[in-house]
Amino acid sequence: MTDYKLNVTLKYCGSCNPLIDPFQVGSRLKEAILNEPGLKLVAPDDKSIDVVVILCGCPRACGNKESIRRLAKNSIVVAGASVNQVPVAEKELPAQVMQKVRSFCAKGKPISRSPAPARRTRRHQPK
Repeated sequence: MTDYKLNVTLKYCGSCNPLIDPFQVGSRLKEAILNEPGLKLVAPDDKSIDVVVILCGCPRACGNKESIRRLAKNSIVVAGASVNQVPVAEKELPAQVMQKVRSFCAKGKPISRSPAPARRTRRHQPK
């Protein structure tokens, strides 16, 4: 019997107007994924992705596109200081994302696709 690993990938927005540093959050997530025995970090073009984590620097969540969510069976969206539209302190973002990633495991196998949060349509306001 082989041990199943949940394949996780990270996708980033363009970071044009960040309120958080999505690359720092991504770096911490990469480290956490690599240290979690049941998880495997894979490239976004991998053929078998169980979870895509979409990292957006602001609440606009421009990286939260159907074409990105379709890469995986499940998706998690970090948009500014929120995870799936729930406010989270920036320093807690990686822990909250990891908790959600773990929730996609059920008895060693990924569960079915979760509904992705709706994409916000409000545009950035010029400063």
